Amino acid sequence: KTITVTVTDLNDVAPTNIQISNTNLLKGQPAGTVVGTLSATDTDTAADALTFTTTSADFNIVNGNELRTKRSITAIGDIAITVTVSDGIQSTDKNFTIKVVEKIGALIITTKDNFSAPKNADKVIVLAANKSGVRFFIADKNAKFSLSDNILTFKATNFKDGGDNIYRVNIKATKGDEVAKKTLVVTVTDDTPYIAIKLRITTANVSTLEKTDKVIDLTANKSGVSFSITGNDTDGNKFSLSGATLTFKATDFKDQGDNNTYYVNIKATKDGETTEKILAVTVIDDNVGVIREITRKESTAAGQFLAFKVGRTLMGRLSHIRLSHIRHKKNKKKDKEESSFSANGFVNGIQVSFADSQTNSFINRVLSANGLSNVIPISSRKVERWDTWTNAKVVIGKSNGAGANKTEFNLKSLNIGMDRRIAQDKIIGFAIDRTATGSDFSGEVDTTQYTLSSYGALELSDKGSIEAVLGVAKATHKISNSADQGNSNGFFASIAYRADLQAQGVDLSPFIRYDISRIKMKANDILTSSETTTDEAIALGIDISKTANYKEGQLTRFVSVKYKSDLRRDGNDYLGKNAEQEVVMKLGLDYQKDDTTTSVSYERIQSTNNKAHSYGIEGAVRWKF
Repeated sequence: KTITVTVTDLNDVAPTNIQISNTNLLKGQPAGTVVGTLSATDTDTAADALTFTTTSADFNIVNGNELRTKRSITAIGDIAITVTVSDGIQSTDKNFTIKVVEKIGALIITTKDNFSAPKNADKVIVLAANKSGVRFFIADKNAKFSLSDNILTFKATNFKDGGDNIYRVNIKATKGDEVAKKTLVVTVTDDTPYIAIKLRITTANVSTLEKTDKVIDLTANKSGVSFSITGNDTDGNKFSLSGATLTFKATDFKDQGDNNTYYVNIKATKDGETTEKILAVTVIDDNVGVIREITRKESTAAGQFLAFKVGRTLMGRLSHIRLSHIRHKKNKKKDKEESSFSANGFVNGIQVSFADSQTNSFINRVLSANGLSNVIPISSRKVERWDTWTNAKVVIGKSNGAGANKTEFNLKSLNIGMDRRIAQDKIIGFAIDRTATGSDFSGEVDTTQYTLSSYGALELSDKGSIEAVLGVAKATHKISNSADQGNSNGFFASIAYRADLQAQGVDLSPFIRYDISRIKMKANDILTSSETTTDEAIALGIDISKTANYKEGQLTRFVSVKYKSDLRRDGNDYLGKNAEQEVVMKLGLDYQKDDTTTSVSYERIQSTNNKAHSYGIEGAVRWKF
């Protein structure tokens, strides 16, 4: 008998591993939009036999396993749903979260298209896009625009009357594989940005001699201003005002220690805008002769002193160039003597000759008959480049004079110059300088001076040269007992003959020099009229130096001795008279490495009448660009 056994699938294993291909949904999508495709695993049921269902009010499942929207969902946020999968007998549930997100389109540059920029003013533009992490570029070369990250700058440009004042730039933005482009336009306008300027009174404090009315012109930084005296100042009765003219009434000078300064409060008004300022008038002792003498002497002496300091700096520059040239020629000569090479035929030019002696003889006779030579001359002139150099100097010391005239002083200077050798024996150069000195002589005047100079040298031989300096000067003199400052201008010049000798490896440089300066002091409260002073001096001296190699540079030890005598002497009993004849001694060290020289020195100046002397420590750094 045959028995048939039929095995049936009991579906006793439930589905597992329920998945969905996507859980993000862009807001505003129409009903029926596919969110994702569902899947699951069942060991005893085929995948296409599984059934997916959901009870969500927002989503349904179609085509067996597609999760779709029932409606258009516009609210951004999370929506929780439960999906059930069944094999007909067993079933499994799983919760999912569908994220509704903002719709993001293509990359776009969101910066506006058009901008305007006032003439001669930069325009800064911030670039932006509809996505983060974007990089910006200027798509084509455009000299008017520059870009740093997302900051685009349009360079300041003048307005063209009747011309094209519109400038365009193509901007490219990238993020990943996305690219966006946009053309921005900047129009230059003839409008100048308005900057509000506050009204202010520009009149400065003044001083006046006792028993002398002082007329003061009131000024402001705007035109059409009206002035008035305001407040209840105790000194108000000493002032009167007419329009913009303020008058201080004549007043006696009080003994030292009393208050000789008077104040008035001035109010300025323009178009509803007002401002106030307290002006001060200082009364000075009428011993005008003494005051004028001190001011003139100290100011002119300081101007002459600073000008001659500049001259000596430039003379030092000429000496440096000349000595370097002499050492170079000596080394070159030494190298030539040590060499066996013969430069015959090439010393004065290029000698032309032919291999055939008869032809050579014939050519030479023809040239000689016509006054010519078979040597093509070569110019010995060496054309050199311009050297640019600068020198910074600080001097700290003390001046000792008769009685109580003992004052500390300082000097600071900065020189910038350029020079060149225009021939083997000629040097020319130009320089500008700023020099400032602290309290000088009796300490009533501090001076700051600017100079413009030319300098040069003519080398007569290896043993000597003529040096010259010519410059103009302009200075301000701060006077301690006056609210006004002095101003001066003038010129200075020096010419010197200097010999160059050498003995046992020591460089000896005796010299004779003539100096002249002419300083004109402009009129102010103390100097009621301009005054001009001319100073002439003759100097004799010698510079002694020895240079040796030290480490990677050259160390020079030097000593200088000089006697100077003024050729013009006014005979006034004033401390400056002590400088009419002087003996100056200076010793120090120079260290040069490459194009930089550092110098430190000690200097003592002794007047020959033994009533005054000064000494100081000087430091300088010189370098060449």
